[in-house]
Amino acid sequence: MKKLLAYIGALFPKTQWVPDDGSLILSTEDIHRRRMIYVSLFAFAMTAGYTTLQVSQFTFTDSAIFNLVTGSVGCILSLVAIKVSLWRKRPVPYIRVLLMSFSALLWSEIYFAGGVTGYHIGILPLLPVVAAILLTARDTIMFTVLNVVVVAALAILALEGHYIPAFDISANANVLMTSMIIGISIIGCGGAAVMLVQQSEKVNRQLLELVEYQSHLAAHDHLTGLGNRISLQKRFESSEHNEAFDILLIDLDGFKAVNDTHGHNAGDFLIKAMADRLREVTDNQDLLVRLGGDEFVILLEDVDGTLGSVRKYAEYLIDIVSRPYRWNQAVLRVSASIGHARYPHHGANPSKVLSLADKALYAAKDAGKAQCITYGSETYLNLGRIETPRPQSSDSKRKVAAFTANLRQKSG
Repeated sequence: MKKLLAYIGALFPKTQWVPDDGSLILSTEDIHRRRMIYVSLFAFAMTAGYTTLQVSQFTFTDSAIFNLVTGSVGCILSLVAIKVSLWRKRPVPYIRVLLMSFSALLWSEIYFAGGVTGYHIGILPLLPVVAAILLTARDTIMFTVLNVVVVAALAILALEGHYIPAFDISANANVLMTSMIIGISIIGCGGAAVMLVQQSEKVNRQLLELVEYQSHLAAHDHLTGLGNRISLQKRFESSEHNEAFDILLIDLDGFKAVNDTHGHNAGDFLIKAMADRLREVTDNQDLLVRLGGDEFVILLEDVDGTLGSVRKYAEYLIDIVSRPYRWNQAVLRVSASIGHARYPHHGANPSKVLSLADKALYAAKDAGKAQCITYGSETYLNLGRIETPRPQSSDSKRKVAAFTANLRQKSG
């Protein structure tokens, strides 16, 4: 059975239908195509039902035969519209011609059914609505003007010359036909409004999602998923004068050798693996950022310890980063140097503190790499000695103890 269906399907060309599963934003052409198919199906059901009702209510007089012919032709035009919508790459010109043909059929039937006094005059407002759904604003204006002209012409003929044939219809048939026409108009206009509102809401929702996604991409690194310079700058701009945070600027030692020896794929793997390790030892409230290349920044929030205690945490990070990385059949090895500065202890604004951390990083590189140096420390000023912490008050010691406990949590 599957082979038979596959064989039958192979006999037909591939349709232009694009499924809407919510994973992509449909183009304007695809949206129009979907509207064309829905409206064409509605037109076919409406025309077939209306023609069937006419045949059941009228005897086969000349007028009834004409109505039957126009209804049959309307069904054929609706089926052609479905075919064009599914298989044509550019269906709009064909739909314009088909809608004009369908309109001419309707105008002719109204004329032979009694003109402006005809029971199905209420179907005319649907034509501009259909044009608005399927085509352009210019087409909508054109169909609106044409229908106004047609109604005016039929009214003039009826008032002055009585050229419109008389159309006898029973009271029951009049009620049925009029009710059906009014129902079709209500369903058609209401359905069109619902379709347009739903599509408008969907497009607006997708645009909002796209804006949020673009904003996320703009503020995050594509390789690691970490924040980037933009997210760091936003954090700087939101900083207040009464808060304090530490900046650790991390740069890999030996990363260029990994790229030169194993290629850029190995370098990308190393960057992502290092980012994962840093995530594991960084609190959620802290900001972890990749500045670019092999440079990272950790912004430690609400730190309540000495500069020396932050350096101990940085030394732990260096140990984590320096552990081997397995890539394919190779073992990649790098270390890290870290420059440290505190806001507002070292600078009046966060950007200045970041530049001071960068200077401390270069000092760490000059001092032999694989270490952390705090800006302004004795180690920074004289690379031969290590800063000796000053005596602390009891309150300061409690803060250091709290920070040390936080470091234990970071180190797992």
